[in-house]
Amino acid sequence: MNTQDLKYFVKLTEIKNFSQVAQQFNVSQPTITFALQRLEKELATTLISRHRARGTLTVTTTGAQLLVHARAIIDHEALLQKEIAAEKAGRLRLGLPPIIETQYFTRIAKQLKVKGLLDKIQTFEAGSSTTLQALKQGNIDLTLMGSIEPLAEPHIVTQVFNQTPFAVYMAADDPLADPSGIYFRQLKDREFVMFKDGFIHNQAFNQLARRARVWPKVVFRSNEIQGLLNLIAAGIGMGFMMTAVAPARDDVVQIPLLDADMPTFVTSLGYRDSHVFSPLQQEILDVIQHALT
Repeated sequence: MNTQDLKYFVKLTEIKNFSQVAQQFNVSQPTITFALQRLEKELATTLISRHRARGTLTVTTTGAQLLVHARAIIDHEALLQKEIAAEKAGRLRLGLPPIIETQYFTRIAKQLKVKGLLDKIQTFEAGSSTTLQALKQGNIDLTLMGSIEPLAEPHIVTQVFNQTPFAVYMAADDPLADPSGIYFRQLKDREFVMFKDGFIHNQAFNQLARRARVWPKVVFRSNEIQGLLNLIAAGIGMGFMMTAVAPARDDVVQIPLLDADMPTFVTSLGYRDSHVFSPLQQEILDVIQHALT
């Protein structure tokens, strides 16, 4: 079965117009017609019904069944091409969320450097949700990532190596800066500076807000930890981060949350179950796993 024929078929089910599909692929209209005929002959079924009087197309039941598999085949082909390109380049593409990079990458980098492998990785730096999507799409081979519970994603192998509570971060002179802790509902009238979309912190923050039935206002978002800590110290807003983020300064304090059933920041290593690691990539993976134990 020709994967290009499948691509034509998928687009035809979406646009339902032979001429427009041909234009999108920069081919002649008969090319699309012949591709459909080849698929129908190979599968011995009608995939698309053409209603010439009305000028419309209808995907048949068997056509809908093929569509499910065709999309999966096309996706796997794209993954394969990306994986082979990465292997040929002699590198491993590593997803690295900023907070996890701050907490764990130094010790990983030290061991990679000792093995002469540090220059063999290409990092993709974004929030955990974004790196997970990049992993699924084949844009990276391996990722460190956070979640608020152990991940159970189809076709993704995960290894949990740490779980950390969340806390509120505020200026040291804030009236609510009680080191014994605070309940989330006490923050209903306060403003926050938070990470941008794609960070797991937002999921935990929203979960707590729903439970407490309060919605604190977020006045600014950033991807940069130190920038957020500076804003917190200046009283621009409170922060919400995992407790592994140590302020290492006197003007910002970490206040524990006292709510029951608090979500935790679960840190994992993840890769696709379909990915075959090259010897170089496997060596890098072994070093990373060893550094995290």
